[in-house]
Amino acid sequence: MERPRVTPSSETTSSPTSDGLLTPQSDSASTSPAALAHGQLQDLTQQIETIRLSQDVPLPSIEGSSIGSSGGVPLSRGTTHSRTPSVALTPPPVGTSENSRAAHASRRTSNSIDDRLGMSDVAAAIGGVGRDSGSPGVFLRPESPAVENSSSSRRASRRRSSSRTNTPIHDVKDEELPNDRFNEATFQEAFSDAKRLMAELTAVLSSNTINHELDSTMRQLHEQAGKLARFHCPSTRTVGFVGDSGVGKSSLLNSLLDCKGLARTSDGGAACTSVVTEYHYHSTEEFVIEVEWFGIDETNAQLTELLQAYRDYHSLGTGIDEHELNDLRDRSKVAQDTFQAMFRGRLGDEGFLTQWSEADVMRTLRSWVTGAGHSSSGRQAYNSLEDCSTQLMHLTSEQIGNVEPAKWPYIRKVKVFLKAHILSKGLVLVDLPGLRDLNSARRAITERYMLKCDEIFAVCCIGRATTDASVMNVFETAEKAKLSHVGIVCTKSADIRPEEARKDWGGDKARIVQQHEDAIARDRRDWDAADAEVDDWNQADDLDDEEREEQAKAIRRSREARKRFDKHQLELQQYLISNRNKDVTKALENIYREKLPGNDLKVFCVDNIMYQDHRTEPKDDALPFLALSGIFAVRKHCIAMVASSQLRYAMKYINDDIPAFLGDVGLWVQSGAGTVDAERRGEIRETLNVLEARLQGHLTGNASHISRIARSGREMFREQISQRQRIANWTAAAARASGEWDSWYHSTYSAFCRNYGTHCTAAVGRHNWNAEAMKKMVRDLTTPWQELRSMIQSSLERDNQSIQDLMDDSMDFADDQLQHSLELADTLGQTMRSRQHLLLADIEQACENFETSLSLLRTDAFSGLRTSFFGQLMEDSYRRCNRDSGGGSDRRRKTVIEDRLSDETVFIFLHRSFKTQFSVLVETLQSEIQLAVATHLSVITHTLDIVRNENVAVESERDPEFRGRVEREVRAALQEMRRLQGIDASSSTGDGRRVAFEA
Repeated sequence: MERPRVTPSSETTSSPTSDGLLTPQSDSASTSPAALAHGQLQDLTQQIETIRLSQDVPLPSIEGSSIGSSGGVPLSRGTTHSRTPSVALTPPPVGTSENSRAAHASRRTSNSIDDRLGMSDVAAAIGGVGRDSGSPGVFLRPESPAVENSSSSRRASRRRSSSRTNTPIHDVKDEELPNDRFNEATFQEAFSDAKRLMAELTAVLSSNTINHELDSTMRQLHEQAGKLARFHCPSTRTVGFVGDSGVGKSSLLNSLLDCKGLARTSDGGAACTSVVTEYHYHSTEEFVIEVEWFGIDETNAQLTELLQAYRDYHSLGTGIDEHELNDLRDRSKVAQDTFQAMFRGRLGDEGFLTQWSEADVMRTLRSWVTGAGHSSSGRQAYNSLEDCSTQLMHLTSEQIGNVEPAKWPYIRKVKVFLKAHILSKGLVLVDLPGLRDLNSARRAITERYMLKCDEIFAVCCIGRATTDASVMNVFETAEKAKLSHVGIVCTKSADIRPEEARKDWGGDKARIVQQHEDAIARDRRDWDAADAEVDDWNQADDLDDEEREEQAKAIRRSREARKRFDKHQLELQQYLISNRNKDVTKALENIYREKLPGNDLKVFCVDNIMYQDHRTEPKDDALPFLALSGIFAVRKHCIAMVASSQLRYAMKYINDDIPAFLGDVGLWVQSGAGTVDAERRGEIRETLNVLEARLQGHLTGNASHISRIARSGREMFREQISQRQRIANWTAAAARASGEWDSWYHSTYSAFCRNYGTHCTAAVGRHNWNAEAMKKMVRDLTTPWQELRSMIQSSLERDNQSIQDLMDDSMDFADDQLQHSLELADTLGQTMRSRQHLLLADIEQACENFETSLSLLRTDAFSGLRTSFFGQLMEDSYRRCNRDSGGGSDRRRKTVIEDRLSDETVFIFLHRSFKTQFSVLVETLQSEIQLAVATHLSVITHTLDIVRNENVAVESERDPEFRGRVEREVRAALQEMRRLQGIDASSSTGDGRRVAFEA
């Protein structure tokens, strides 16, 4: 064979195929079985190994591209190291879901190196030489055949997967954590060491048969040590994601959970309404699904509303406004599809839904629901992600071709438990139906859920983020409810084409995009030229040393050109995506920031397909794309939310839980030491009995402050709220408001009725009838409500201080009486101090829960939300208006609303609901504090029993050698705890106490 002419790569050019794709072809001319038969197997093996070692990284799937006259090169959606730019950044056709986009972007064909080199017929002879079983062979396959020249085919055969073995992929645990005290490495190490100490102590306590005796104190101590060793900060924050179907909400949750394919979209269906789905952490590898069904009354209420919607549309008369007609048609379609899903195989001819009386239809539907057999709860474990995902989809969505009745119409909520890193930090992630859901029960659940979430994200596609109606609805709801922690997540951030960006941006940005494209085109030409030279060298036989050196140089030039191509392609992606993200973020901030208290709006832009495509690639190659996907930033933000509460739990664990337990073990050791005579033991028992009686009497007696919390709260409510009622004035103001709407055009008025009082039209603008009708009441009671909350807070602070003072006095009394037993006094004092802190922490938590509930109550009492007190009182009136149609319906609608708002019973019932719910809250607060007190007093009694119970002394004395091991371990643990807490002696536990262990 003729030797190739050595030509610099810059002088060699090549072109892609007609459709811009490079297709691997067999190159069998020089590696036929005949060549092997002539003794060339060794040379062939050497060539294969040379090619294998010359390649670095896998190549992506390529959907098609071409370089136009302008030099524009579409960007790759595949892996970092892509020969030919892909068009996967091109927005999908209208109606294409993110999941279908993912499937299109991930179509790849894996082939062994034998097939790629055209050597499948000699695979057995070479025994897999050059094959890399550790990584997949991902190669390009065109969607349709294309005419290619032979040199193009040979060069395509060089584009192969990485030969690197055992290359690690990205671990979510390695991601940058928020810059806060809880996530600092020093604190996390101290936290981990504390749990390790408890595990070691657990092992020591189990080294004797005493812990097997059912009634032994050591058995109880051993169980407590095990619980402390397994301690995990509880879930303390809930993040809800709200968005319409098809915006990528499920994919976003999959990415945040780092669990591909867990939440899947449905196969389709007009009645496909997502169910509230919560994702919780658990430490086992299995997946668990827990279902909460609607009660029979709730299901019947939904059936009633759906039936009315269906009958209203099918009994329409003439003269219906087009907007009203479309709305009624949509609601009727939802009702029809829901009935078909619920009663599949039983509904048959739907004519009876309109031909029978409403009572007869409802009687039939109720009987079918009763026979559906859905239990009030359900919990099922799954060993694989696929099984869990399949069941989750079966429960939460409508599926084409399903012959069994659907489950989702009967389900209120689904909980999924899994071992996900983001959940392990104390988060609960929630997938919520959109606020524009035509199923009012689902919409109401989302509205109520939003009030309880610690943060809400409106999810939308980035292409229409600034005009997305679902985002507007989320912020309108947040504004009514006075919610501040609301943000936006824009999906599909990588759907941007260079040519469109140049056209839209213009100026310097367009010039920079063009420069990137030109650089990519040059790199591609250099790469093709170098590959062509490599191909020519590989065709040559009997190369001498100098020629082999030239061959190696060609291989290096090819590798370097490819790296330049990859680098410039990534830089273009980064430039396009980051600039578009900045533009969209700025626009959203201008629109929504002022709607939030404090103007603190969080906007994130993500691309779930980019994250999933690169998630399993080698870490070094994948990280730029994973970071560019935006998922890291959202995950970091969510984890940061729980840091303060997790720090408090961890500090309580280190400062009080462990010291209190070590104190109990220390008392057990001292009880068997035999250093106190019988007379002194009697005096100690008497002192401890008095101490316990004081605590019990002042904390649980009828005269205690705790027993008066609810009564005191109700008295304050009566003074601040009930005595300031102005029912007649409020009703008159509501009637005047309804009069202002009376002049509105009939189609506008009916549109507001269909939307339960909250709507916006070009003619009248945006209005919330409920809020306008109760405006005077809200203005009159806002200041008294604030004063009420201030009074309650002051009262609770006084109660909390009285509990602290009581325990301080009781411990001072014990110290005075135990002066002759200083070691016992010191150990008992430290233990009691920790018990005091734990009790006060639980009381503080109960008070915080109460404050959160008061905020929700304020929303119910003073907001115009459909699920608020006022909104519920107006619900039937709106429904009556929506059922009316035909001639004169406009006047009848207006009369219904005016009559309702002129009725004083609206505000009477509103106040009654307000008062009743407030009473429930203060009763709950008192019960929670009493439970905390009773629980901790029981623990304190157990601690005191270790000292005063003769059986404990006998138990401790039984095995001196075991007692000595326990004593040494406790002393070592105390010393280690001093060191651990000294690591952060300046940090605060949240109640002002410094982190320091008092020896």
